[in-house]
Amino acid sequence: MRDHLTEIRAKGAELVVVGNGQPFMAKAFRDERELDFPLLVDPGLRAYKAAGLKRGRLATLNPAVALRAARAMAGGFSQTAVEGDPWQQGGAFVIAPPGEVRLAFVASGAGEHPDPRDLVAALG
Repeated sequence: MRDHLTEIRAKGAELVVVGNGQPFMAKAFRDERELDFPLLVDPGLRAYKAAGLKRGRLATLNPAVALRAARAMAGGFSQTAVEGDPWQQGGAFVIAPPGEVRLAFVASGAGEHPDPRDLVAALG
């Protein structure tokens, strides 16, 4: 999504990332990747549960995840140390004031992400 940050902000929106680790983990992640957008943490997984995001071993350890991992590595991405809850899956949401959900993407497994162009398009 970082590649689309300028376009997101040009539409009057902001990219916000919520991780499930601890604050010190978020700080290290932010510093390492030189992020300039809000990075929040939810170690209790309350936001994940409220959003209906999936959690479990089968969503993390399955053939589709292995395939996505191989594609990511071929693209130059690598997994570093696991921090936070490794069984919690992610998602992506476009939320407009006053809380209208314009797009909701619930990952079915690790490494599954929506097309960033769909997220940007949902901004209007």
